[in-house]
Amino acid sequence: MNQVQFQAPPLTKINKVILIATGACFLAASILKAIGAFSLASILGLSGNGLLSGLVYQLVTYPFVEINLMSFLFNALVVWFIGSELESQWGKKVYLRFLLLTVLGVGLIYTLVSLLFFFGTPVYFSSLHGLTGINFALLMAYAMLYPDRHMSLMMIFPMKARTFCLILAGIEAYMAFFSGAMSSWAHLLAMGISYLIIHFQSRPLIRKVLNASFQSKPKRKNHLYVVKDEDQKPPKYWQ
Repeated sequence: MNQVQFQAPPLTKINKVILIATGACFLAASILKAIGAFSLASILGLSGNGLLSGLVYQLVTYPFVEINLMSFLFNALVVWFIGSELESQWGKKVYLRFLLLTVLGVGLIYTLVSLLFFFGTPVYFSSLHGLTGINFALLMAYAMLYPDRHMSLMMIFPMKARTFCLILAGIEAYMAFFSGAMSSWAHLLAMGISYLIIHFQSRPLIRKVLNASFQSKPKRKNHLYVVKDEDQKPPKYWQ
C-alpha cells in the first residue's frame, strides 16, 4: 500500500531566531496578563503614540509580539514552511533585508497614517503587533515566485499558490473595508510592499538594497591563469 509521507522543511537560521523571539514574547505576554501586569503589546507593539513618545524600537519589535495562541501557532507554521524555503533560495542576507524592508515599510507608513489622520483617536493609541504582516509578505513573494505550486486552504482545499494568495488578500480587504480593522490594512500593505520588491527586483535600486537577485544563478568558477609577457620573466601578472 502506498503511503503519503509528509516531510517538513528544515528550519533555517533566521526563521529559528524569529520563532524563538516570538515564542519568548508570547510566553512573557501570557505571564504578564495572568498576573495582571502591563500589556507587552503596549510596550513592544507599534503605535503612533509610542513612536511619537520616542519608542523608536517599536518599528522593529512589533512583529515579535503575539498574544493569541492560535495566531502564534499558525504564524509560526507559515514562517517555518514558507519562510524557510525562501531563505534557503535567497540566502540569509537577502532574506533578512527583505524582511527588514517589509517590516520597516509597513511600520513607517502605518504610523504616518496614524499621526496624520487618526491623531488622538483610539487608532492612534492602539498597537500593531504579530507576525501576520510578515507572513502575508512571505506568501505574496512565494505566490509570485512559484505561482503554480499547490497549497491547502484551511488544510483542506488544495489550490495553486497564486489563488491561495488572492483569497487571503480578498479576505483581508473585506475585513479592512467592512470591519474597520487597521491591522488588515497593515497586512495588505505588507503584501503590496512584497509585490513591489519581487516585481521590481531587477531595478538597480532594489538590487542595490538587497545586494542580490531573487533568481537562482549557477555559481561561476574562478579560473586563475598566467598572462605572460615574452620580454619579461617571470610572468608579468596574474589575471
